[in-house]
Parts: sequence; structure tokens; C-alpha cells
Amino acid sequence: MNFLNISSAEASQSSAGGFEADNAIDDGLGANSRWSASALPATLTLDLGAEFLVREVGLAFHLGDVRRSTFSLDVSSDGTNFTNLGASLESSGDTLSFERFDVTDTSARFVRISAESTSDSNPFGIVEAAVFGCSDGTPTPVVAQPFDTRIFGLDPSVPPGRNFTLLDWALDTPAVDPSDGFAQRTQDRDLEGFSDEFFFTAPDGGMTFRSTIAGATTSANSRFTRSELREMLRNGDRSISTQGVNRNNWVLGYQPDPGVPIGGRGGVLKGTLAINHVSTSGTDFHIGRMVFGQIHASSDEPIRLYYRKYPENDRGYIYFAHEIRGGDDIYFMVVGPEVGDRDSQPEVRDDPFNGIALDEVFSYEITNAGSRIDVIIRRGDEDGEIIGHNFVDMAAENSGYDTIDEWNYFKAGVYTQNNTGDPTDFDQATFYRLENIHD
Repeated sequence: MNFLNISSAEASQSSAGGFEADNAIDDGLGANSRWSASALPATLTLDLGAEFLVREVGLAFHLGDVRRSTFSLDVSSDGTNFTNLGASLESSGDTLSFERFDVTDTSARFVRISAESTSDSNPFGIVEAAVFGCSDGTPTPVVAQPFDTRIFGLDPSVPPGRNFTLLDWALDTPAVDPSDGFAQRTQDRDLEGFSDEFFFTAPDGGMTFRSTIAGATTSANSRFTRSELREMLRNGDRSISTQGVNRNNWVLGYQPDPGVPIGGRGGVLKGTLAINHVSTSGTDFHIGRMVFGQIHASSDEPIRLYYRKYPENDRGYIYFAHEIRGGDDIYFMVVGPEVGDRDSQPEVRDDPFNGIALDEVFSYEITNAGSRIDVIIRRGDEDGEIIGHNFVDMAAENSGYDTIDEWNYFKAGVYTQNNTGDPTDFDQATFYRLENIHD
């Protein structure tokens, strides 16, 4: 199921102050970039430019985490005769991200949102609208556009820690720590001047992570190598333990108050990067698969964000795994073909027409608020076109993280998912932006 392009939007009326219809399709998720109705009822009509099979509608509501909005959904092929696909639907009132509304699969060019009411009686607003579906015919593959990375203003002559603030991170690489034989860790202050064959500055100034198949792992239980940053919210204060419910780590938005000082509640991890290389040797299950962003808990992983590209394809797809606490993984596609079996790693050999090519710059956002973890993928920089979204609701999945003794941290970089290929084969990604935010 694909994130369909919306060519234009038209509203029956809009609030003063610039809250026009186009704001709902501008790829901006800030509250000031929204369509708002001056009175109700009101309609917002989305034009897809051609007919597609519409399967879901995604709406990010203004004040969507504190109030409910009621609306109806209709579709049309000609923009005149509409068919209702959902009457008096209601938002959840607990998220600022896209809420996904499943509709009867219908071929249509126009999607109309009819605003009816809000729970606080203030103006109805949509920050961003999305339509999910597929083409009735053979889709045209997306061609990666050139991107000038000089806009980031990074200095190629200095180590990564002088282009990026890394005081709240530690780095694990495949290099062997002679003290214990596991992966070498470089922490906070020591990262400012650090670089080696696994972590270095690219010719354009980007922060490059390279992880070879052969190398040290972080523990006896870890099967794969990594060149990856581990969030350290203690900001160089090494008197605070790296592990535990404390000021170095954070709690998920729906966890109970632990009653002790913590690093934050909920959070956002944002990265802009290009994946330069993925493994091309090894078993079919492992080849071309790597992780570039995570939320890690004490023992389990609420999210691992994957890129997967087969050697014969021009583009790769992006998906994430959500690990049930003490249990198994379930999988969600973000950019690429629909996942039929949530319990298995997606293995799709077709070249994804809307996927991401090697060396193509793209951005991601991993957001935890309440019980949801949302992932958004954009082409280009952090304000680029949104091309993918999916989420997991940990309360609905009964994931088990809503306990007082759980703690979490972000990870970013390259976590190789292949231990069967040529020892010198590798995964590599270059980051141009990296930001971690917590309440």
C-alpha cells in the first residue's frame, strides 16, 4: 500500500490567518501549517490527479492529542458524484501524527473530508492529509533526484564529532576492545576528535558509519556487528549509570511515573542520511538488510527501522520491527509493498517502484507519544516530501512496556543484519542531520 501523491486540495471555506487548503498537503506537520474551517460544516477535497485504488485515508488533526474530531469520508471519480465510505468517523484524541482510517477499496480520483464537529467546539483543523492505495495499472518507478549535500554546511576536514554534537551519544563499532574482546565503545566527550575505519567523515562532510560482517559484537548474545550510536542523556556525567531507570534513559509515553529522575518521557529521533552500501553476499535471508534507527529498551526493542535492498534491484524498501516485550517481533512496512504476514520478516524480491536508492538522501522521524510509535519517511531533507508512514500502538498490541521498571534509549547508525556473507562485506550510511528530542 503506497503513499499516494495528492496534486491539489480545495476547501469550501477556510479560517482567516492563512489556514488554507494547501497547508493540508504541504508535507508540514507543524500546527501553523494546517487547513482550518471557519465554520461547520465544511469540506476539504483532495485531488489525486488520476484514479487510484483508495484503501486508507490518513489524517493528522490539529490538537489531535487533546481533542476528538468528527468527520465523514467520500470519494469520487469525476469530482461531482461522491460515494460515502465512512459517516461520522471520529479521531482518537491521543496523537498528533497520522490517524489511519481503513475504507472499502474503491477506485477514485477525489477524496472529500467533510468536517462535522470537534469535542472542544473550537475550529476544525487538519494539519496534513494522506491517501494510501495503489495504481490501477503499472506504476512508474521513482527516479532518485540529485541532492546537493553542501547545503548542510559540514566540514569534510574534521572528525564527525566536530560537525555533530555527540555529547549525548556513545559509539559502538566492530573494532575489538582488548579489555573484553567485545565491540569498542567510545563515549560522549571522547567522540569529539574520534574517527576510525568504521566511523569517519565523508568527502562531503557527512558522518559515515561502516559495519563489516566480520568484527566484534557488543555482547555474547549479539549475533551482528554494528557501527552505531547509543543515546546517552547523561551528557558526559559518567557518575550516572548507563543502564536503568535514571537520567541517562527515558520512559515511553504510556509508562507509569517511575518516581525517580529520568532523562525524559517519549521522544523524537530525526535523521537525514544516505545509505551508501548494503551487503551483497551471504544467504538470501540476510543479504542486503540493515538497521539504521532504533528505540531500545532494557532487553527488547520497541522499534528497529530496517532498509532492505537486493543486489539485482535499483531501490530498497523500508520497514520496522516491533518486539513484544519478552516475546516475538511483528513487522510493519513503511515504504514498499504491503506486508501480508506481520509475524515474518518481509522478503519482497520485486524492485519497489517508490523505494530508496543507494546514495539517495532521505529523512526519517521515529516518534513516541503515548502508546504509539510512528515512523515517517521523507525524500530529501527533513522538510521533504513525505513518502511513507506507519505506526504501532503498544497498548492495542498489549506489548508489555507499560511497566515502572522499563527504560529506553535511541540508537542511530548502521546495525548490520548479516553474519553469513564475505567477512569484508559491509553496510554503510552517511548522516547529514541527527537530532534526539525528549519531553
